[in-house]
Amino acid sequence: MVSKIIDFNDKKIQLSTYSDNIVRIRVGKDFEPTYFEKYGVWKQADECGVVTNDGVKAGNLSVVAHSDGTVTISSDIFVRSFDFNQRDVDSVKTYFNNTLKDMRPERKQIIGDEEVWKQTLKDFQVDPKYVTLKTENEKFYGLGESNVDRLIINGKTYLMRVVYQDYEIPIPFFMTKAGYGILCTSTFWHGIDVCNKKNDEVCWYLPNGELDFFVFAGNNLAEIEERYTYLTGRPILLPKWAYGLTFVEQDKANQFNVMDDAAKFRELNIPCDMISLEPGWMSKRYDFSMEKKWNVERFYICDWMSKPYRSGFISTLNRFGYKLQLWLCCKHDFTAFEERKLGNEVDPTIPEWYEHLVNFRKDGAASFKVDPCHVVDAVDEKRVYANGKDESEMHNLQQTLLVKDMYQGGAGYNNMRPMHHYCGGYTSAGAYSAFTTGDSGGRLKTLAWILNCGLSGVPTITCDMDIFAKHTIHYCFFTAWIQLNSWAGFCHPWWVGEELQNTFVFYDKLRYRLLPYIYSTAIETNMTGMPECRAMPFMYEDDEVQDTVYEYMFGNSLLVGAFSDKIYLPKGSKWINYWTKEVFKGGQYLDVASQFSDLQGGVLFVKEGAIIPTEEPRQYTDCKDHKDITLEIYPGNGCYTFYEDDGVSLEFNNGKRAETVISVAQNNKTVTVDVGERTGSFEGMINDREYRLDVFAQTKPSKVTVNGKTASFDYADGFVKVYGVTKGKVELSF
Repeated sequence: MVSKIIDFNDKKIQLSTYSDNIVRIRVGKDFEPTYFEKYGVWKQADECGVVTNDGVKAGNLSVVAHSDGTVTISSDIFVRSFDFNQRDVDSVKTYFNNTLKDMRPERKQIIGDEEVWKQTLKDFQVDPKYVTLKTENEKFYGLGESNVDRLIINGKTYLMRVVYQDYEIPIPFFMTKAGYGILCTSTFWHGIDVCNKKNDEVCWYLPNGELDFFVFAGNNLAEIEERYTYLTGRPILLPKWAYGLTFVEQDKANQFNVMDDAAKFRELNIPCDMISLEPGWMSKRYDFSMEKKWNVERFYICDWMSKPYRSGFISTLNRFGYKLQLWLCCKHDFTAFEERKLGNEVDPTIPEWYEHLVNFRKDGAASFKVDPCHVVDAVDEKRVYANGKDESEMHNLQQTLLVKDMYQGGAGYNNMRPMHHYCGGYTSAGAYSAFTTGDSGGRLKTLAWILNCGLSGVPTITCDMDIFAKHTIHYCFFTAWIQLNSWAGFCHPWWVGEELQNTFVFYDKLRYRLLPYIYSTAIETNMTGMPECRAMPFMYEDDEVQDTVYEYMFGNSLLVGAFSDKIYLPKGSKWINYWTKEVFKGGQYLDVASQFSDLQGGVLFVKEGAIIPTEEPRQYTDCKDHKDITLEIYPGNGCYTFYEDDGVSLEFNNGKRAETVISVAQNNKTVTVDVGERTGSFEGMINDREYRLDVFAQTKPSKVTVNGKTASFDYADGFVKVYGVTKGKVELSF
C-alpha cells in the first residue's frame, strides 16, 4: 500500500492504494482505522501501487486529489470527479430528511417492545457532511435490498439503515458498466441519492462520521464485483449438504412430529438434507438470553444424556441423513468480544455469544437460523455498546458482527464449514453467512431482492418458498440454497394436494440431479464473487435485459424465467428449451405461456455450448466424491471448468480442490468434446472418475470415437449417450 496526502482547508485528503484497481479516498485529520479494520472484517491491503505527482495509481485505476477539494478517478475507459466541499450542507440535510422521512422511518411496534417504543429519540445528525459524484448517464447497480421491482437504482434516494422488511440488507456499494464501483465505508445510518435530486449526480449524505470511500475499477460488472469482494470478503462457501433442501418445521411440532415428517420425506422419495426447528424448541419462547434450554415437553433432551444421545431424536435424524437446524433470536452486543480480542477492557458481564451454542452443537445441532427479532425490528436508540458507541453508529455493523461471530464460532467448534442463515445484513456480511429475504414470502419482490443482493456481494440468499404456486416453486429451486418454510401451517409437500406435490417433487429431484453443477457454481462464487443467481447485466449487453427481474442466469448456462408470460433470449447464441428441447435463436422475445407442461411452473433454457455436470439424485447429500458423473452437453462452442472439493472442510481456503476443464466445439459435420485431466486434490478424492456424456443432437450420429477409437453409443430422447469416458476427445460425426 502506498499513500498520498493533499491539504484541504483544515483537513487532509488521503489517497491509498489497496490492491490492483482498488483505491481508498479519505477526508479527515487523523485517519483512524475503521471498525471494519479494527475488528478484522476486511482483508488487509496489499503491497501495491505507485505514487504519482498528484495522487496514486493501482493497476488501471488512477486517483488524483486537488487542493480545491475535488478528486478525479479514472481508468482506460472512464473519468469521473468527486466533490468533497461542504458548500450547502443545510439544504442537503433538509433534502435527505424530507425524502427519507427524517432518516428515521416509521417504527413498527412489536409485541414486547413497549419500553423501547416509549423512548424519546435523540438527534444523531451531529456532524452532517455530504459528497457528490458527477456522472454521465451511466446505469448503476447494487445497494443490496434496494428495490423490489427493478435492478437499475437510478432515480431514487436510498436509506442505508437496517430496517425490518424494508431495508434488511442495505449495502452502501454500487457499480456501473462505465467501469467503476464505489463503497461508502460508513457504519452510521446515512442516505444515498442516485441521480434523483440531479440526474447527473450521485450524492451521499452522512449525518455523522468521516468521509471514507473505496473506488474499484473493472472492464465489466463481474470484474468490479470481484474487486469489491476481494476487499470485503469472498462470499461464503457452505457445506455441500446445505445446497440441498431445508425443511422448516411447523412451529408447534414436537420430536414425534419431526420424526414422522422425516420418515415421510424418505418414504415418498423426496430428497431433503436438513430439518429446522422454530422458536418452540426452547423452554422459553423467543429466549434472547444465553441460558437457553430445550423444551423437554416437546423435545426430550436432558442434561443427563450423553452428547450426542444415540437413541435421541437428533441422532436418529442423523442416521437417516438429516442435519438439524435450530432457530435463534439475538440482541447480543458483539462489540464486547471484538474489543477483548484487541486487548481492551469491556463490561465483563457480556460473554462471548457462540459459547452457549456449543451446548446445542454437542447435542447434535448442525446449523442455526438466526432471526433478527429486536435487532432490527425495534431499534433501541438509547443503547450504548461495549465499545462506547451508540446505535446510530453500531446498528448496521452489528449485522455483520453477528454473522462473523456465528461463522468463526461454528468453524472453531469442529474446524468444519458452518451453516447458518440470517435475514439482516450490511457490508461484508456475505462473507460470513447464508441469507433469506425474511418474512417476505416467495414472490417477485423476493426475486428482485435476491438479484440486487447478488449485485452487492451477498449472493448466498434464498426466500421462504411459497409451495402453493407453481411459479414460485419453479423460481425458488433455482436459488443459491433452498428452504421450504412450514412455520405457521401445513406447507408440507404431502399436504398441498397431488398436483402441487408432483410439481414440488419434480423440482426437488431436478435440484439434486443438478447438484454437481450447483455446487461447482458455489465454489466459483466463493472464488470470484460472481453470484449463483446472476442478474442479466452481469453477462449480457442487450438493452432488453439491463433492468429485468423476470429472468436471470443460474450459473453460467441456465436461463430461468419467472413471473412473466414472456422471456427475452439474449443475442449471440442459440437457446434450448430445457423442458421440450426446442431450439430458439437469441435476440428475441418468446411467449412462454405454452413453453412448459402442467408439471412445471416456469421456463428454463440452456445456452448453446453449455456443459452441465449432473448425477443421479440421492435422498440426501453425503458429500463424498462420486465416481459416476453425467455431463449434459449442448453443442456449440463452449468451455467449462468443473470445480469440486471435499464438501465439508475448511481446506478450500488452502486451495484444496479439483478442477476439470471441459470444452465442446461444433462444425457442420462434427461435434468434439474434450474432457481434460482432473487436476488438484482434496481429502477423499477418487482417482477413477468416469463420465457419461449426454450430447444433445437432433439427429443420430453416424459414428462416435473416443480418443480416436470407435465407441458404442445409445441415441434416445434427442441425446447421444457415450459411456465410460475418463478423459480425452470424444468426436461425434454426422
